[in-house]
Amino acid sequence: MTTASVDDVNAFLIEAFPAAAATGIRCEELGTDRAVVRLPYDEAAVRPGGYISGPSMFTAADTALWFACFTVIGIEAMAVTSELSIRFLRPARNGDLMARADIHSVGRRRIVGTIELWIDGSPDRPVAVAQGTYVRPLSSNVSR
Repeated sequence: MTTASVDDVNAFLIEAFPAAAATGIRCEELGTDRAVVRLPYDEAAVRPGGYISGPSMFTAADTALWFACFTVIGIEAMAVTSELSIRFLRPARNGDLMARADIHSVGRRRIVGTIELWIDGSPDRPVAVAQGTYVRPLSSNVSR
């Protein structure tokens, strides 16, 4: 595990990817091979029917996995998504969207993890699950 802190990750996001930071998404927690993000509820991003949109949920999942990669290789802008699939389980409504990514495999070039999403206050009622792979930058080719 690297020594990056939640504050380090959030400061990095503001500097390196201001458009994402403008959505309010932020790292809430880092741990061994995992990260939790919060995407604040935004009435403007809610689709008809009062649901948090699929693209918003995808963003939270992808960002959580990116941040979880930082716990393995350090804060690295060029760790990039190779693939990510998401399954929507139930409508996401009326609250901040939370996403927890857990790393399951770290290879020389790829990092694989799963992500669970829920509305804040209801971690026992996931609204979606995702699985993804990140490609490590060549400068961090150390497997474990």
